[in-house]
Amino acid sequence: MFLVQHLFIFIAFVLLLPSYSLAGESSASGDSVAVPKRESIALPSQSAYMGAGLSIGLAAGVFSPIDECDCMGTWQGQLEYFYSDLVSGSFEVRFFGGDLDRDKMVMYQRYRINVRFHNAYDDFAFFAAPFLGLENTSISEFRKQVVDREEADSKKTRARFWWQQADAEDLEETGDSSKTETNCGKLFAMDGFSIGLGLGGGYNVSRLFAVTGLVQIEYNFSKDVMLSLVPGVAFNLLEVWPWAKGVLRSTWISFEVGGQRYVHGGVEGWSNTFFLGLQLGA
Repeated sequence: MFLVQHLFIFIAFVLLLPSYSLAGESSASGDSVAVPKRESIALPSQSAYMGAGLSIGLAAGVFSPIDECDCMGTWQGQLEYFYSDLVSGSFEVRFFGGDLDRDKMVMYQRYRINVRFHNAYDDFAFFAAPFLGLENTSISEFRKQVVDREEADSKKTRARFWWQQADAEDLEETGDSSKTETNCGKLFAMDGFSIGLGLGGGYNVSRLFAVTGLVQIEYNFSKDVMLSLVPGVAFNLLEVWPWAKGVLRSTWISFEVGGQRYVHGGVEGWSNTFFLGLQLGA
C-alpha cells in the first residue's frame, strides 16, 4: 500500500506538470487568462467532462462473479486532468478483495493510464480512450476454519483444518470443488500488462440527472481478452449544493452496473460490478 500511495502521487505530478508550466509562462508574460466555467457532463467511471481542470472520482461497491463464486468487495479511484477541451489524461486504480470460494481468498489490483479524446456538445459528450494497464493477482488459501456453506444452510456445520486428514467424503467434495476453484480463478487470470480501448459517453437528461455508458475491450499479455459493458446514472449534486457551486466545476453522484465477460478462457456467463461513487471537479 505504501508503494501504491507514492505511485498515485507520482502520476498526479505527471498529469499536472503541463498545467504548472503553462501557469508559469502566463505569469512571466504578465497575462492572466481566466478559464471560463461550463456546464459539466457526467461520464463513466466517476468522471465528468469539464473541458478544463482536474477531476477526482472515488467509488465502492460489490463484485458479483459467476454462480460458482462468492461476491467480493471492490473500490476504485480515478484522477483525471483536462489538458484541453479535446484531450485529457487519467490514472485509475481498482481493487477486488474477499472470499473467492470456500477455500480461497483473493486480492486483485488493477492500474491504468488512459488518454481520452473528447467531443462534446451542450448536453452530450463522448470519448475514445486507449489505455495501458497493469494487473496483479494474489490468491491464497485460508489457514483458518473452513465451513461448508451447504451444510450451514441445513444447520449441519463441520469444521476442517489444514493439518487434519480428510476422510473419503472430504476428498470427494474437494474433487468437486476443484473445478469451481479453477473457474473462479480464471476470472482473475489477467495478470501483468494489458492494452485496450474504451468508448464511452454521457448525456445530461435534465438539470439534475444524466445517463452514462462505456464499452471496453482489453487484451492481456497472458492471452486473455475481456469485454466490459458499463451503463450508469448520475445525479448533479452541484445544482443543490450552494457551497460546491461556488467552488467546484462539477460534483456528481453516480451508480453504475458493469458487466464483464471473457471472450475466451472457458468461463461462461457474465460477471457484474455495482458501484456507488462520487466525482469532484476543480
